[in-house]
Amino acid sequence: MESCSAPPFCYAVRKKHDKQQHLYQKRRTTNLPFPKSRPNPIIPDSKLEPQTKLQALETVINKLESSLSKGISIDDPQIFASLLETCFQVNAIDHGLKLHRLIPDKLIRKNVGISSKLMRLYVCKGDLEKAHEMFDVMPERNASAFTWNSLISGYAEAGLYEDALALYFQMMEEGVEPDEYTFPRVLKACGRMGMIRVGEEVHRNLIRHGFGTNSFVLNAVVDMYAKCGGIDKSWKVFITMKNKDIVSWNSMILGFINHGLVSDALHTLQWMISEGFAPDSVTLSSLVSNISIYKMGTEIHGWVLRRGMDLHLPIANSLMVFYSNFNKLGNVSSLFNTMSKHDVVSWNSIISAHSKDPSALDYFNRMIQSNVIPDDVTFVLVLSACAHSGMVKDGERLFSLMSNKYQIVPSIEHYGCMVNLYARAGYIDEAYDFIMNRMKSEYAGASVWGALLYGCYLHGNARVGKIAADHLFDLEPEGVHNFDLLIKIYRSVGRHREAEEVEEMMRERGL
Repeated sequence: MESCSAPPFCYAVRKKHDKQQHLYQKRRTTNLPFPKSRPNPIIPDSKLEPQTKLQALETVINKLESSLSKGISIDDPQIFASLLETCFQVNAIDHGLKLHRLIPDKLIRKNVGISSKLMRLYVCKGDLEKAHEMFDVMPERNASAFTWNSLISGYAEAGLYEDALALYFQMMEEGVEPDEYTFPRVLKACGRMGMIRVGEEVHRNLIRHGFGTNSFVLNAVVDMYAKCGGIDKSWKVFITMKNKDIVSWNSMILGFINHGLVSDALHTLQWMISEGFAPDSVTLSSLVSNISIYKMGTEIHGWVLRRGMDLHLPIANSLMVFYSNFNKLGNVSSLFNTMSKHDVVSWNSIISAHSKDPSALDYFNRMIQSNVIPDDVTFVLVLSACAHSGMVKDGERLFSLMSNKYQIVPSIEHYGCMVNLYARAGYIDEAYDFIMNRMKSEYAGASVWGALLYGCYLHGNARVGKIAADHLFDLEPEGVHNFDLLIKIYRSVGRHREAEEVEEMMRERGL
């Protein structure tokens, strides 16, 4: 079969291409008046294998360190500023602090961008002393709010709210222009300290600086007033906001919940949904946890189910608590079994729901087998379950496990559970000995002595009951139930004269 010759237009195209290649090669050999490029000491010459951002960052910093050790001077501020920003973005704080040692001191002294980014890394590290030390010698620190915001944020996040507020007012005195990121940090400090008067002053300041309609800033104002007890002021700011976002709605609903205004929270939730916003898992879980009307809780559960949110851990955990409060153990178990993932709160919720029957220990064992580490709340729940079911040996084993394996230091709640365990089971002397010798008796509060007194009532032990009651009369002088229990103990063992003496004591105290 004869081969086909190429069409005429193919030959013309090839010829044109050959001519262009010739001209291109000729141009390449022409000496152009540009300086020859030099190798960048921090960019590898060889092609790198694909890396994560963190690996790439580490590679660049190591090469920079190597170059400096060879006497190559690198004083380009853009290189260091870019690397410091990358360290912050990928949360590579230690890499940034390593980079600090490589930056020439003159750059740090003269370049506010580099010193600001360095200070921010020390804030993230939690080294506020070093951060403030850099802040104090920073050149042109008043050029923008960035450096002030970073340090104010660091103090607020560390719980040093007074220092955060002091820095803010110093910023105002020095005439630094605040931005939208300044006020939320300061308002957070006001809210945590409950300083509504200071918060009102900050509110006036942000209006003067033109942020009176900024939703990002106003969300912080709503939250601040709610946390300071000014829920009416919070609502007034909220209803005047023209551009509410999901944070605005959630802040207002949580504010109502924290003030016990569940009805207002529910109405706000309905308004929120009618405006096309969907509450997040934090808001829904907080709302469900505080509802005392069964129908309302089930309606929210239904709404959650229709939107496929029931597997979100915070919501599912709160729903388990809700149904447990109404003794709907079937609903609790059903929810727990449909969850694809369980955290320590989930396990605590299901154990709490069964805290008065032995199955609580079955759930605890399943929890351990699932490699979820129990916390102090877990042990309060299982020890309480042991007390209600009379499982003394299991309770002793769990108390030892808590201290020895999980290194949890027993709290007054754990001690109270152990006293309750012994007392309910009739081991009154062991319970009293536990108070006097296993824990510091001076730390034994009303709950501990109350558990012992109740055990004495169950088992008719007037001797130890009198000791427990005397402590309770001092701790709870108006606790009528303590007097009543002691009277019943005396009468159950035929000591009617002592019962009458306690009744006379109650009359003298006006009880």
